Amino acid sequence: MLSFANRGKEGVKVGQTAPAFRIEEDGTSGKSFDLKAEKGKFVVLSFWAGYDALSRVSDIRMQAAIDRLENQENVRLVSISYDTNENVYRESVRLDGLDESTHYYDSDGEKSAIFRDFRLRQGFGNYLINPDGEIIARNFDPENLAQLICQ
Repeated sequence: MLSFANRGKEGVKVGQTAPAFRIEEDGTSGKSFDLKAEKGKFVVLSFWAGYDALSRVSDIRMQAAIDRLENQENVRLVSISYDTNENVYRESVRLDGLDESTHYYDSDGEKSAIFRDFRLRQGFGNYLINPDGEIIARNFDPENLAQLICQ
């Protein structure tokens, strides 16, 4: 696996192995996600916050793009919110009609290991990880998802 120290300030790059991570929500939902458990599937990581309009719209478009795929069972959306308030996150998911089972709230915010390892910044972004764990696209247009998966 590549060292995070050598990744540069622009984040992990296409062609690199995605940093392994696990996210568990506190509270009653009991939701968790472990990237290692998704080996063999495409994983779309979408990083956003309700206060960041562009990232929020991109997340909505990403879910819609996945919903349009013919072979959805081979693609897993993992959408992680970095809202500073969990209530804002929950209300954004509700108002936008998003799938709660694919959306997570990282309560550690910008201090989280995921935020650090992916070197996220304002504007957030997305990643497409292939079934072998390699990043094959970064900050791609959701409308290009089907084409990227077929390559």
